[in-house]
Amino acid sequence: MKKRIENFYGFEKRLLSCLKRNWPVLFVFCIASCTIQNTINRDGYKSIPPKFSGKFYDQLDTLRVQYDNRISTSSLMKKISNISNVDYSKPIQIDIKDKELFVSYDDAQAKRHVLKFYGKRYKNKFVFYTNYETISFPIIFISKEMTKYSIYLPSDKEIIFEMYSVNEAALLFFGGGNSHGSDNKFKLLPNE
Repeated sequence: MKKRIENFYGFEKRLLSCLKRNWPVLFVFCIASCTIQNTINRDGYKSIPPKFSGKFYDQLDTLRVQYDNRISTSSLMKKISNISNVDYSKPIQIDIKDKELFVSYDDAQAKRHVLKFYGKRYKNKFVFYTNYETISFPIIFISKEMTKYSIYLPSDKEIIFEMYSVNEAALLFFGGGNSHGSDNKFKLLPNE
């Protein structure tokens, strides 16, 4: 038993001396492992004009959960409006006028719906939020839930909707959160 304790103390001394010598490398490794991102160069994208109008077809994607037998569907309009009866055979109309975004679509009962979002132009994109909620009791509890959409024009014939969602919370000095994002890329229909 005494020999095991001596071996453990020897191992502990070697580990601590190794950490003392290599702490800068370990620190940089930890920071780098937490900040790796998949960056996309968007410098070549066109700037969205102050008055923009376009049409595109949204599509319904079928998603299967890997560890379950459930099958679900997803589309841009389902994400933005949380409405499942969108008529996907008709194009979606998008109009951007200064700081307002109008999204028009038809549902399965042939009714026309118009969604209005307020946003802003930032560099070469238009940014709007569908959900932004914060709860704050300073130091004790802080919570943030946000869903942000960015609209890009990579060319005259394409449009990209980028969704970024963040959920964060902190209680006293302990906190956690998650974030995820997705891109929807569509071909713009020629103007009639």
